[in-house]
Amino acid sequence: MEAHLLLFVSSHCSHCPGAEKVVEKIAPSYKEFGLSYRKIRIKTEEGKKLSSEYNVMGLPTLLFLDDGENEIKRMVGAPSEDNLKKNIEKVLGLKKSFFSRFFG
Repeated sequence: MEAHLLLFVSSHCSHCPGAEKVVEKIAPSYKEFGLSYRKIRIKTEEGKKLSSEYNVMGLPTLLFLDDGENEIKRMVGAPSEDNLKKNIEKVLGLKKSFFSRFFG
């Protein structure tokens, strides 16, 4: 499965630099598994359009989209490296959840 990660940020957001740092460190290592990544500044024309389209209310917001640009997963706030890895792997189907290991 391929997925697109959009990171919505603003220069006025105190948590956004931390989120950018974590995403820029972790996301590239999943490119070979089908993850693409883009940073969206909400003050730009594209940012205004996309944040309205996806109803982004808090910053930073990370959206995982499928190939049809449908939202798969949303994370609000600066993620830890481990939390981001777990969510990327779940979205890409690289790791099975605890329950699916037992219940299929």
